[in-house]
Amino acid sequence: MSIEIKDVVALTGSPGLYRIVKADDKAIVVESLAEKPKRQLVKGNMLVSKIADISIYTDDESEALPMVFQRIREKYGQELPVTKKSSRDELMNFLGEVLPNYDRERVYPSNVKKLLSWYKILTDFEVDLSMPEKEADDEGAEAHAETAEDAGEQTAVTAKKEAEAPEEKSEEKSAKK
Repeated sequence: MSIEIKDVVALTGSPGLYRIVKADDKAIVVESLAEKPKRQLVKGNMLVSKIADISIYTDDESEALPMVFQRIREKYGQELPVTKKSSRDELMNFLGEVLPNYDRERVYPSNVKKLLSWYKILTDFEVDLSMPEKEADDEGAEAHAETAEDAGEQTAVTAKKEAEAPEEKSEEKSAKK
C-alpha cells in the first residue's frame, strides 16, 4: 500500500506521524506510522495538521514541508549527515544546505530536529513526497498561515488548518446554542 504525503498528519501533543484511515464530518481515524501501527480516533480537542499544509519560514515567504523533504531526499537520500543529537550549529548548517533562505530568526534547532524525525518516518514508510498538482498550486496561498505551537514550544512550522481550527470550533458551539 502506497502512502501519499497528503494523507499524513501530525497530532498536537502526540509524537510521530499518522496516516488518515477514515475522515468524515463526525470523526477522523488515524493510524500511527510505526513498526506496530495503532489506530486511534482523533478527539475533538486534538489539533490535526496535514504535513502537506505545513511550511517552514523563509526570508521570502515560506517553503512547503514536502518540498523541503524532496530537497533533502535529492541531496542526501536516507543517510543524513546529522541526527537529532547533533549540535545547534550542525543542525542549522544542515538546514542551510537544503533551504539556504530559511528565516534565521524564526526557525529554531527544535524545528530542525522535528524535521529530521519526520523525514526519517516518511522515508522508513516510503511515503510519496510529491505534492498533488492542486496542492502544489495552492502552496503560495497557504504559505501565509499562523505560527503553530508544538507542546508549548515555539516553532517555525506553520499550518493553515491551525489558523482556522479555533474559528471553526467557536462557530460550531454558537450553532449548537
